[in-house]
Amino acid sequence: MLFRRTKHFILQEVIDGCRKGKSSAQKMLFEAYYSFGVNICLRYASSREDAEEMFDDGFLKVLNKITYYDPEQSFDAWFRTIMVRTAIDQFRKYKNEPSFIDVDDAWDLGTDDEIPGNIAADEILQLVQRLPSSYRTVFSLHVVDGYSHPEIAGMLGIQEGTSRSTLVKARLKLQELLRTWNHEHSISRRNNYV
Repeated sequence: MLFRRTKHFILQEVIDGCRKGKSSAQKMLFEAYYSFGVNICLRYASSREDAEEMFDDGFLKVLNKITYYDPEQSFDAWFRTIMVRTAIDQFRKYKNEPSFIDVDDAWDLGTDDEIPGNIAADEILQLVQRLPSSYRTVFSLHVVDGYSHPEIAGMLGIQEGTSRSTLVKARLKLQELLRTWNHEHSISRRNNYV
């Protein structure tokens, strides 16, 4: 579970309090789900500040839609879906001309998904954040959140082939960033031994 269960925090009671508009319940839910939500948003944002803004917008949606939450379903999954959709909404809001690559312009140079063993998860996240927003969005939706290309195409208003080609380009760019990271860190390690 993503929060510590205490005698004072029972999720369903907090949800019920949020449904009644109790600010103490809203605060408890915010504090319990802050890290979880921001970590989801970080995959779609170019900076922590952008991720926190996405989270704030998403959390307001959670509070506004909490009456629709079905207690028979996983609250974490419901919450995650709202955060991902908020990230997509932010992407659409700030990108008048998304920089997607048309399927005719894509080529598959093969994939070399090997990740250096000495790279930490937060460093990988930083590299993903350096991807162009369209690459980062498609990559996160497909690779991290498991959406299919037809689903991504529907969410972003693009062609399925465009989603596929953008993912290829995102992977290639991420591989390039990983090679640069690996090169920089191998030089750094050599300098530390000298």
